Amino acid sequence: MFHTKVFFCLTAPILTLALVAAQTPQPTPEKPRVETPAARLANAKSVLVMRTRGNSIPFDVIRDTVDGWGRFTLVETPDQADLLLQVSTSGGDSDLRVTSSSGPSLSSGRYDSSNHSSRDISATDVKLTVLDAKNRRVLWESNETAKYAMKEKARENNLVEAAQRLASKLHERLEPPPPPASKDQK
Repeated sequence: MFHTKVFFCLTAPILTLALVAAQTPQPTPEKPRVETPAARLANAKSVLVMRTRGNSIPFDVIRDTVDGWGRFTLVETPDQADLLLQVSTSGGDSDLRVTSSSGPSLSSGRYDSSNHSSRDISATDVKLTVLDAKNRRVLWESNETAKYAMKEKARENNLVEAAQRLASKLHERLEPPPPPASKDQK
């Protein structure tokens, strides 16, 4: 009987502690938060502006515009960046292409050589893609078409205007303009 009382006195507190510990909720491990593209854009501090292909004019305009905002730090490598801004152009280079061929003529059968020149007169598409630098996920993308022009200077001005429109679109996406004041607030 004495042993039973001692056993009960020793085991009762241990059992009570075990029951209390079992009933207290265990902290659940936190799930990693998934950032939305809008949140990732809003939280970014550093960018790398890259020219992926085409004319360098839109690249220069967008890089200088982003640098002028003061919102981002421009960096030199993807490892340092939060965002990658890829600028590309396609078409409308207006390059003169000259091709020559030689061989037997189909009409006369004699050896003949010919030259042909052509010019690409299509409009230039300028594309700006914003990627998450860590996982390369596309966060935002937009295209603008530069007007076609015959003269080189006008073509360059049209590329500048298209790049400025893209930079404005990105700026509005990052920092939407305030809503217009209602009549009650005036």
